[in-house]
Amino acid sequence: MKIDAMIEWSAEERAAKEKEWRQALFTLKLQKATGQLDNPMKLREIRKDIARLKTLDHMDASRKAKLAEHAAHETAQAAEATAEASAAVPARAAAAQAETSEETVPLKGKKATAAAKPKGKGAAKGKAAGAKALGKKTAAAVKGHSSSKKKKAALPKGKAGSSSKSASKKKSK
Repeated sequence: MKIDAMIEWSAEERAAKEKEWRQALFTLKLQKATGQLDNPMKLREIRKDIARLKTLDHMDASRKAKLAEHAAHETAQAAEATAEASAAVPARAAAAQAETSEETVPLKGKKATAAAKPKGKGAAKGKAAGAKALGKKTAAAVKGHSSSKKKKAALPKGKAGSSSKSASKKKSK
């Protein structure tokens, strides 16, 4: 029997069919043991039909579990959204104030202002971007862990802007 037809059955009908097929399987096994079985393929068909019913039962159970999980997730999201909405107004005001304010740090009797930390692409570059802007080498460049572009720029230059390798080749000729 095909599984498409079994899908339309109710849970009670499936249970009744499974019980019926198990009984038939038992009698077919007895016939096989006594040598009276006419069609040995019937055993295989019934075993597969029972397996199809079990598969449908597992599919239904997992579908019900997913629906219950989804419903629980939606209720949790709704509760979280209402909690966020009630706390969002003061939090947004505090965040906006924190972004616009400057920190003052005492430095040997003088007041120094610290700039707000950059957000987005500038924050990802971090110290390396600031060091490049000041013309300093980063710790990675000093240790030799820099990209090929940095290595080429760090090499000493020979005459007329050529690299030291080409200058040494010219001298050897």
